[in-house]
Amino acid sequence: MSQLSTTLSCRLLCACGCAYYIDPVTGRYAPAPGDRFGPAIGYATTPTPISGGDDGIDACLVGENADGIVVAFRDTLPLSWQSWPTVLDWLQDLFCEPESRPNLPGKVHTGFYDATSSVITEVAATVKSLNPTGTRPVYVTGHSLGGAMAALGAWLLQAASGIKVAQVVTFAAPKPGDGDFQAAYQKAFTNHLRYENYDDLVPLLPPADEFIKLVAEIPLIGELFKQAKSWNYQTVGALSYIENAADGYKVVSDSDGLMAERLGNVVIELGEDIYNENFSSFGNAHSVLCGYGYMSGTCPAAVCQGAQAA
Repeated sequence: MSQLSTTLSCRLLCACGCAYYIDPVTGRYAPAPGDRFGPAIGYATTPTPISGGDDGIDACLVGENADGIVVAFRDTLPLSWQSWPTVLDWLQDLFCEPESRPNLPGKVHTGFYDATSSVITEVAATVKSLNPTGTRPVYVTGHSLGGAMAALGAWLLQAASGIKVAQVVTFAAPKPGDGDFQAAYQKAFTNHLRYENYDDLVPLLPPADEFIKLVAEIPLIGELFKQAKSWNYQTVGALSYIENAADGYKVVSDSDGLMAERLGNVVIELGEDIYNENFSSFGNAHSVLCGYGYMSGTCPAAVCQGAQAA
């Protein structure tokens, strides 16, 4: 595996996968049997797990590889996409009016900010202990909630802790803040890449007004979306969209009509899944595991050789 040719984005996605190996009870880094993520990113030494929050659910993994120093913020613990109450509770956590917070421009999602704040001091200290330099650059990444944390964390590391961030790459990230945050962030981090997979609902949240109009009348979930009207949450970074074409997954740039197509597909899926009370199609589209879009669109097949989707 050490000789496998991968891209930086693939290695950072694998770092996100490794972040899920932080045990929420012990806080230790414990890779699963048959781990495919670790060999692909190629940590030089065992990475450092950092946990925060009252229940240890907020977490980040800091390690070194051939690229430099990699900071990978972890998503909330996996939920059951087959359980409607669990999914609804998880969605409600994403619906939060943006507010001003210390050391950040504009207004940001307070839940994402609190999660980031719970670990950022120790993250900064750990990164500094690894002696970042021009030849040892710092990369920040995260999947799902961890992607929103990555954007906020990168800003805090650079602006508040004086740590130069070479690049931010996120996967399936929800929107971290409003238009003012977006404008300031885009000036500071001009090479941020955000990967979003087809049919993945999470990067579309908190929703824009055009999405709210489409979803507002869907039973059980419409009222939840209506409360987000005029919050003005915005994405950050340049879109790398993973589409599921007839000849396999491929990454394409943003284009006219892409968002309208995505919104239409997601609304149809939402209606069907709410009717069936099973969100497994969204869970699959959101997953970093082998066999699904983020891994298949970002990494060579050899990374998952011998692994099965779970």
